[in-house]
Amino acid sequence: MEHEIAAFLQNMVRADSCNPPGDTRETVDVIVRALSESGIGFDRHLVDGCHESVVATINPGRKPNLLFNSHIDTVPVGALQRWSNSPHSGEIEAGRLYGRGAADAKASVAAMVMAALAITECGIKLKGSLTVNPVADEELGGDRGVKHLIDSGVLKPDLVVIGEITGNNVAIAHKGFIWFKVVSRGRTAHGSTPWDGINAISKMIRFLCLLEKRLEVSFAQKKHPLTPPPTLNIGLIEGGVKGNVVADHCTAVLDRRILPNETYEEAMAEIEAVIETVQREDPEADLSTELISYGAPLQTDPGEKLVRVATNLCSEFGLSSSPVEYRQSTDGRYFSAAGIPTILLGPGEPETAHAPNENIAISDVVEAVRLYALLAMRVLEVEER
Repeated sequence: MEHEIAAFLQNMVRADSCNPPGDTRETVDVIVRALSESGIGFDRHLVDGCHESVVATINPGRKPNLLFNSHIDTVPVGALQRWSNSPHSGEIEAGRLYGRGAADAKASVAAMVMAALAITECGIKLKGSLTVNPVADEELGGDRGVKHLIDSGVLKPDLVVIGEITGNNVAIAHKGFIWFKVVSRGRTAHGSTPWDGINAISKMIRFLCLLEKRLEVSFAQKKHPLTPPPTLNIGLIEGGVKGNVVADHCTAVLDRRILPNETYEEAMAEIEAVIETVQREDPEADLSTELISYGAPLQTDPGEKLVRVATNLCSEFGLSSSPVEYRQSTDGRYFSAAGIPTILLGPGEPETAHAPNENIAISDVVEAVRLYALLAMRVLEVEER
């Protein structure tokens, strides 16, 4: 099936699904054409006019239900001059397929769909049910993709495999994220007499410097064996009116990544403690926080059957026999937060994701098809002929 797998991925990459705007309908068209030819039943789920996902199930209603989930939306292409070929060309050179989304995560989607097709075409009868779920909106948080499908009761899995870039190894943990604003309020005055006003930017600078200093000490004491350390990124600062006016407002947008063994409440308490310190030492400082978005960490017990079966399978392919580190966040957090055993497994190299000339080795995608098909057969078991 190597040629069929490559052609299928190529067609998906050629369908622009950059998010924003996140229009995945053309990519879904490619997927459902393949599913229609296989006889696997499917439904299309459209949210807000363009965010479309697919739910296709073999043996619907049987238990347990194993969910293969991965996303079909991508990040924007960025500066075109940094690409050697068109970002949606799907060009194949020296065994690698190029284009936005080739690795993140249309390669995983292609492998999951093709694994389901292979099981069906080989006449393999699973005892449980297998659901393949290419989803929209992962890159912007999943509200119009997997979260919508969970909240509406469409997805009720017992076990979950998230297709993300792991080099075809198993990952069972990743950090969570807290995106939030810090708002500093002051009072305008003429720039020649700054003592008549309260400079919101100056107060913000003081806060951010102290926050970084405090968190550097805190982070040094926090570790997790399967993720990088906790982090803080000051991603955006806006404020002021003009250069000769004392700034009466300043906003900073921050990204705090938390470990699986941290909580949202603990992380925000650290930030609020710094605000309290600044305001206690400087009564003119007026600072507050506002949550933008929160994504829970993911952590699955290594003793879960799904983890054991998957790592044993990977070791048979000469891959890692134990879970590997994962750096980003995924839609898997929604299932993990609900107590559903969830692993990450998919082809690709992390450094190619979101970068110009994103690419994937076709041989890695073919390997992923084998892994997914065998994993479904071992987890759900096969009926005797």
